[in-house]
Amino acid sequence: RLLPDIPSWLAPSDPAVIDGFFRGNTSLYDPVILRGWAIPVLSWSVFIFAIFWTLLCAMTLMRRPWVEDERLTFPLVVLPLEMTGGTEASGTPFWKSPLMWTGFLIAALLESTNFLNFLIPNFPVVPIKPSMGQNALHNLELFKVRPWNTMGTLYLSFYPFAIGIGYLLSLEVSFSCWFLYLMTKVATIFCYVVGISDGVGGGPGNRAPFLKEQAVGSFIGIALFSAWAARKALADAWREMERPTGADRNELMSFRLAILGGLIGIAFLIVFLLSAGLSPTVAIIFVFVYICFALTLARIVSEAGAGWAWAPPWSVAAFTGDSVGISSLSPKETTVLLGYLSWTSDMRDNPMPQAAQQVKIAQLAAFSPRAYLAPLLIAAAAGILLAFWAHLDIYYEFGASSAKVRPALVGASKNASNYAATLLATPTGQDMTGLIAAGFGTLIAVGLSVMRQLFPWWPLHPLGYALATTQSMEYMWFPFFLAWFVKRIILRYGGIRAYRTGLPFFLGLILGDYIVPTLWGIFGMLSGYQQYMAFPH
Repeated sequence: RLLPDIPSWLAPSDPAVIDGFFRGNTSLYDPVILRGWAIPVLSWSVFIFAIFWTLLCAMTLMRRPWVEDERLTFPLVVLPLEMTGGTEASGTPFWKSPLMWTGFLIAALLESTNFLNFLIPNFPVVPIKPSMGQNALHNLELFKVRPWNTMGTLYLSFYPFAIGIGYLLSLEVSFSCWFLYLMTKVATIFCYVVGISDGVGGGPGNRAPFLKEQAVGSFIGIALFSAWAARKALADAWREMERPTGADRNELMSFRLAILGGLIGIAFLIVFLLSAGLSPTVAIIFVFVYICFALTLARIVSEAGAGWAWAPPWSVAAFTGDSVGISSLSPKETTVLLGYLSWTSDMRDNPMPQAAQQVKIAQLAAFSPRAYLAPLLIAAAAGILLAFWAHLDIYYEFGASSAKVRPALVGASKNASNYAATLLATPTGQDMTGLIAAGFGTLIAVGLSVMRQLFPWWPLHPLGYALATTQSMEYMWFPFFLAWFVKRIILRYGGIRAYRTGLPFFLGLILGDYIVPTLWGIFGMLSGYQQYMAFPH
């Protein structure tokens, strides 16, 4: 039903190519299948690379405002720099620190215990994640009755790496993350009690307090405020483009290339969407919102350390459609637009946060980022093509619809197709209620940003608000609470010196929680045994 409206250069249409993809027991290297995928893979590869390039240009322009002017903390770069002897913030070489190895061993023992329990059910288990033991508060009898059960899920988790990352955050950021997340639960219960919501669910009576709409508004508000706060640096970059003085020699690329390249990249993305079947208005809204989401995700990772950061549940594609009204779109435009739902619903792999960490590492390590621009672009292009090859090879061997492959990846596309089919059958109009709620979220995010600038003591951070309204804090709020509590006690009674002394322990938690599950994963690949999933559930 949907396939005729999808351009042939975006998806294969040959039944043999499609059938083998889902059923498996077929070779990707069959000439018919290779021909069927050649143009779609090339088209999507160019589109993805254009996104990468555009966001890289944007990050070049935002480096000075974030790294030098606002001095964002970039918590995720602390560990790699300590590992390579870049800072030695604690005063003791990283690899010789007893505290680091203590944290490492604690994480290693916790994770190894659970890996062994997965293989040997009688082995003891340590309930680190929500799916283990009774780590879900909403399963308690108290929270199974009205009005408390309207709050939805409330997980407890004890991920060592998340506690370690939380220790690296400023107190206002970590406090805002867990506190505002809990406030979303309070708001949900309140809306039910006062009668403006029927409770948790997907029905029209359950939208209040409009969390997914507030999430979109907060992401757009943070992006716009970040651009406004960087206005002087952006103006300087424009002048440098017009009359080069060499002031951009320490940037990833020249400001001229960043500005012109970014504009060309944006234009290409819009033209690509137009060619696929979207109208100019829809294409422009889509690209604008996507870039806003990417910019805010980069800010979240750079200041809140939430590498596992979700975009708003109201995805770019869905928000764009609801902004103009699905009923105003042609069936082809609806199909094409919502076809982008699968990769705009989950933006955890967005490249802009990684680009932000790279420019910070370059500054701290005192080398010019220009040296790795070309390798970065080559690696991105190779990575895109290799990712297509790896997935297609697996799907044609085992079958995308079989139980032998992880269902989530293909499930995202199925959900997008089902959503498109539903809206084609019953088109909806412009969602003015949702847009007003999103505007309210923008005002809150901008208001929190202004308060932080006017009052240094202001405890609530806009990034905490953005994270609280997405899935990011579902599993991370309690580790961030624990880290905030411990860090607050340490700073209050021991000061900054005690904080630095304890830093290697928390870095060890992060390192151990990544190294040991990786080693267990390698063991699983070599032995053929399915392994325990350390994160998130």
